[in-house]
Amino acid sequence: MTDSTPVGRVTAALEDAGYQRISSGLQVGELKFQFPAAFVKAKSSAELILVADIASESEAQLTRKVDGVARALDVAASTRSLTLVVTGPRPSAAALESLGRVCRVLPTGDISGDDGDEVLKNWLAVLLPLSLPQPESVAGDSLARIHVAAQNLDDTTRKLIDVASQGEGAVSKELYSIIDTAAVQAKEKTT
Repeated sequence: MTDSTPVGRVTAALEDAGYQRISSGLQVGELKFQFPAAFVKAKSSAELILVADIASESEAQLTRKVDGVARALDVAASTRSLTLVVTGPRPSAAALESLGRVCRVLPTGDISGDDGDEVLKNWLAVLLPLSLPQPESVAGDSLARIHVAAQNLDDTTRKLIDVASQGEGAVSKELYSIIDTAAVQAKEKTT
């Protein structure tokens, strides 16, 4: 069964993106901190992500806890960057400003409903990997559009476009053939 709470949805999104949950609770030096979830990147530990639910604790409590984590990281001479993902109602401007002094704050807003996962992905975009199209599909789509447009072009240009899908060598060979044919025709006209 999946956890459909806001914290559960954030947790699922971060785990899908390759973040590892700190299962034993967050500990910096000798200090332990209680957050609904905490994450580090699986392959590199350059970022520490805390997840909090503003509906279950006050802004003042959350601010004190995050300040404590930031101070503990400073004392431990940690080079980790600190990010706080806040679920639930949007914190006040004063709370966001106070939290923003010690970490990057990502308030998720309302992620309930059918489109909640898409909204959540937008809020967490800075933490999630980019999904780029495969180069082959982009090239294939581009060549298909070129072939459609090539129907209105002259025969020489159309020949070059037709062999483009076969690679650079085929285009070069066709181009040399076109040049040779043009040179022969020009020579025949002058003699």
